[in-house]
Amino acid sequence: MISNVCDSYCGIYCEACDILQTYKTGRKSKLASFWNEKAIRKYHSGMGSDVSAQSCAIHCEGCKSDSLFINCAACKIRECARSKKVEHCIECNEYPCGMLGHSQQAQAVLPHLKENQPNMERIREKGIEKWLVEQKVRWQCPQCKNLFSWYSTRCSHCGANLKSKTYRFSLIQALLLRSSFSMKPKGKKQG
Repeated sequence: MISNVCDSYCGIYCEACDILQTYKTGRKSKLASFWNEKAIRKYHSGMGSDVSAQSCAIHCEGCKSDSLFINCAACKIRECARSKKVEHCIECNEYPCGMLGHSQQAQAVLPHLKENQPNMERIREKGIEKWLVEQKVRWQCPQCKNLFSWYSTRCSHCGANLKSKTYRFSLIQALLLRSSFSMKPKGKKQG
């Protein structure tokens, strides 16, 4: 039996997350490098969140753990699922909802989010244990079986080319993501 720490409420496979992989291996990908303290603070400021007292360290043990990267801890989808006591969004009577729609908008800069809804359907069809096995195979290097992340271009263990199996996080995507920070609606100010 595989631990459910690798799955998320929205259908993302956490074990392939660049942040989680960086935390486990100490090797930073482009995406993990993007999330430096300045970028994290600017992102949360644009969201109207005060994170000045929180750590911006690259650490995470998965969406369903209590040890989360600061951005994952602020996830509204996670907060909603936990409040409704569902393991996956597909168990909610309101699925699919507007929160997942917001996630779909972010796919242009974070294409791994395209997997949310197909993964939800696969979990519904096959069950969580079979889906976790499929995901573990999907995100293993075909050469050495080492796990790799969504945006890896090469296996960190054997050097195998992974470009055909992963997503791309380009300079353009980084710029789009950074520019979106200032476009996020801030919370209503009280007079």
